[in-house]
Amino acid sequence: MPLQTIDWIIVLGYILFTLLVGILMQRRASQGMESFFVGNRSFPWWMVGISMVATTFAADTPLAVTGIIANDGLSGNWFWWSMAFAHLAVVFLIAPLWRDSKVVTDAELIEVRYDGKAAAALRGFKAFFFAVIINCITMGWVIRAVGKIFDAFFQWKDVAPDTMTKLESLWPQGMGVRTANEAISIVLMSVVALTYATLGGLQSVVITDMVQFAMALGGAVLFAWYAVDHVGGLEQMTHRLYELYPDNAESFLSFLPEGMAGAALFSFVMYVSVQWWANHNSDGGGYFAQRLVSARSSKDAHRGSLLFAITHYLVRTWPWVLVGLVALIVYPLGAELAPDATRDAIQVAADREAAYPALAVKLLPAGVLGLLFASLIAAFMSTIDTHVNWGSSYLVNDLYKRFLKPQATEKQLVRAARLSSVLILVMALAITTQIESVKGAWEFFTALGAGLGLPHILRWVWWRISAWSELAGLVTAAIVTALLWALVPEMEYAQKLGITVLFSVTTMLLVTFLAPGTQRSTLEAFVRKVNPPGIWGPYRDSSMVREHPGNHLLRPVVRWLGACAIMVLSLFALKTLFLGDTVVGWALVAASVAGWFVVSIRGSED
Repeated sequence: MPLQTIDWIIVLGYILFTLLVGILMQRRASQGMESFFVGNRSFPWWMVGISMVATTFAADTPLAVTGIIANDGLSGNWFWWSMAFAHLAVVFLIAPLWRDSKVVTDAELIEVRYDGKAAAALRGFKAFFFAVIINCITMGWVIRAVGKIFDAFFQWKDVAPDTMTKLESLWPQGMGVRTANEAISIVLMSVVALTYATLGGLQSVVITDMVQFAMALGGAVLFAWYAVDHVGGLEQMTHRLYELYPDNAESFLSFLPEGMAGAALFSFVMYVSVQWWANHNSDGGGYFAQRLVSARSSKDAHRGSLLFAITHYLVRTWPWVLVGLVALIVYPLGAELAPDATRDAIQVAADREAAYPALAVKLLPAGVLGLLFASLIAAFMSTIDTHVNWGSSYLVNDLYKRFLKPQATEKQLVRAARLSSVLILVMALAITTQIESVKGAWEFFTALGAGLGLPHILRWVWWRISAWSELAGLVTAAIVTALLWALVPEMEYAQKLGITVLFSVTTMLLVTFLAPGTQRSTLEAFVRKVNPPGIWGPYRDSSMVREHPGNHLLRPVVRWLGACAIMVLSLFALKTLFLGDTVVGWALVAASVAGWFVVSIRGSED
């Protein structure tokens, strides 16, 4: 069904709202760099948590999940579910430490935790690496996804047929952005997100995140309801999958890789045993750290990160999964296209990730379709605005202010922030043209930063980690990843990740023990400032230790392990509820809720 007038009213109303927020927050954001990038550290826990969820609730994610289910079944989602182990470690070990560090960016933490020329070089290199390389790749795949969405929902040729026909005839082949229709849509939505993010800074980003999250979650739930109803309900959906795929239905619905053998088993083992910690954001760095340092207290940082973990992995997972399963019925795998095949069927046959928006256009009535379309635009903007602001924070705080103009005024820093935001978006748009698959970009991105995962965790709990440790891990992983993707592109991702981690961790540990360590005065100052748990030996004397169990590593680690077990139980409970025995499912859900209650209460007491 094409978009109707009511649908456009919803979409345009949302876009005007975001621009209005940017205008209203402009004066406050212009007060200085801390106001622009960390909102004067004033956000309560619920805003911190919801903003983190909204930021990761990108337009690319439901498309990627749809593609994962078509290729690897339900169990393929362990590719991103496994990251729950890292996020829960942040909740119980690291989130309050980020807030107590009082940095603006995670790159700034380097010169709080380390010292000397190595620390300065690492800070500068990481600021460039994350602002330009990692950040722009991330934005590239998110932008790529919104292009697919617009291509399914709306065609500019319906507005200007002659102009679009000419543009399409001139459009180069072989680009990630496949059509001129996608390109125009991408640029327009990106400019809107850039406008309110540069006007109002992080405060406009977080305020719009509140509405964006409600719209994105509401749209996803409504879509899942209509999709499941279209195939006759949950029980009938399962039955039809077995009819269509008698040999593969079990693998589509299995919580773990079916048979637990071969490549699927190896990938699963790598996800749950390696990938979650071999990730550059393993300690909640990047835009997570930006939210945590913007919390009004360390307790707000802890509670906000817990709200994020539960909502991110449990609340919003299943609407996407259910739509992905319905897509297997509406657009069967391996079916030959008829000579008169519809446009949506052709799109899905070429790209299974396109099944999500194509199914929405096919099934949803007017009004609901507009809400979903607006929710996907909201999900896109909530990610782009964060990455524009976050990437700019590196360029301004860690390059411009630190190395180029240390005496810059607050007015000059805010001006630099707005200019660098534009630069970040332009680079991301260029990268978008080279991205074909969202999941493929996810994999390359994860391997690229794999060498930083372990040192990022250890720097909070072990004094011996130094700037040289991080440099060794970062450089090794980047080189190995580039070589593997260039020389053996056909190799499975899990194998590439394993090789990258093996080389980067080995190099990192060797350098840790062979290179000079951090000076005593720097380590003592770090311990006084953030009071980290773990192995700090002579750098934490009796005057530094607070009367607080957080100084002992055992208790938060035990709580983290318990939370990981509850997370797995919760995922399985919801799988059983939706795709198995309803009575058993509800019983497991009740047990999971009780577990989260105990973990959250005890965590708050500490």
